[in-house]
Amino acid sequence: MGIIRKIFVVFLLLSNFVLSAQTSSDTVFFDGDVYVKHIVKGGESLKSIAKLHNVKTNEIIDNNEIQKRLYYNQLLYIPIFLKHEENKRNFLALNDTSTLNIALLMPYFLAKNDTMFNDFEDITEISNIYYKDSEVALSFHVGVELALDSLRIQGKNICLHTFDTNKDALKVHQIVNSNDLENMDIIIGPLYSSNFNILCEKYGNDITKKLISPLSKNTKNVNKYKSVFQISPSFQVQTDIIIKYVLKHHIDDKIIIINQLGHEGKSAYIKHLFNKQDKLVQAFNVKYTNVDSIRKMFTEKQVVIIPSENKAFVSKILGSIGGMDSTSLVFGLSDWKKYDNLDINNLMFLDVLFPDPHYYSNSSKHDISFINLFEKKYNTNQAKYTHIAYNTIMYFCSDFSLFQFKNITGGGKVNTYAPLHHYVDYKLVPVE
Repeated sequence: MGIIRKIFVVFLLLSNFVLSAQTSSDTVFFDGDVYVKHIVKGGESLKSIAKLHNVKTNEIIDNNEIQKRLYYNQLLYIPIFLKHEENKRNFLALNDTSTLNIALLMPYFLAKNDTMFNDFEDITEISNIYYKDSEVALSFHVGVELALDSLRIQGKNICLHTFDTNKDALKVHQIVNSNDLENMDIIIGPLYSSNFNILCEKYGNDITKKLISPLSKNTKNVNKYKSVFQISPSFQVQTDIIIKYVLKHHIDDKIIIINQLGHEGKSAYIKHLFNKQDKLVQAFNVKYTNVDSIRKMFTEKQVVIIPSENKAFVSKILGSIGGMDSTSLVFGLSDWKKYDNLDINNLMFLDVLFPDPHYYSNSSKHDISFINLFEKKYNTNQAKYTHIAYNTIMYFCSDFSLFQFKNITGGGKVNTYAPLHHYVDYKLVPVE
């Protein structure tokens, strides 16, 4: 697929997720290849442009998917073939002292999106069609681009290099082994821990780079590699936050842990932490979530901790707890914020609390600025992972301070900033 086709697909997806091609000055980077933007001037031809850039006319045609006729002010992307590693390193090193190079490894699935669009002649027909598995990458990319726009306005010279991983281990191996990441200062992704580990095996202890795991809560790579930063708080971090709050505010209350049968490890870990603080708690492994099955676990009043990320289990158990004549303060995990099957009225009734590292605050100048920038540029609502991406770039590329990273002995850093939140008047707000 030529670069114009790739960018064509990207801007079609822009209708939904506002994804745009990565650019810095007049250069575009995609999957390790370098392209230079060229605006057609009066009297220029494919032959003269090819000669100017020392490429073949067919190479321009193939990468721009055009016919042989050009028009005035037409934008062309000229392929600069730097597959030779020494030439590529020299090119990327030209502005090493002033340019921050960021690599974004995401499952865009551009090839599958491209295939979906092949049968459409009128591009207006496909504005609401995209390959669903690319949704996370597209919404994340939007936030990255928005942050880079802001930083470039401030005078920062940042170059974004995008790589399509397709959620494919083989593709990730190819990207990593190509040495296209050698000159990167910051590498974000791949999203999934198994593919992220492939990156870490080569660059995980390279102190000249920052490897960022933006969404995964798996700490395997954080524990092993010094250059890794994990944005999403792990299960251990979340439970530490919950336990600290409970011990401070509900030390004298009855505490029970309800865990899905077959997933007893998490409840055992929480119980162990409470026991270390000389606080006895009860743990129940639940198979049936109806009211009659769990009623015997409850008394008139208790604190309930549910360390589950199973959407169906969480929804059912919260529904049953809400249906009993008992007062419960419930604690859950950060993923609950994303569950669309939870009854917000029940969440307020039970006063469900959970850590949230990515909340939007109406009183934060940073968050207000983000929303204003987004709506001004895109005239739509932000997508699911846009705010996370924006904060990630701003934290690592500016003096913006949000995350609180904890050093892991012998390894990297994990974010521990995830204040407890709950719903009040149908809005998610921090717990006072």
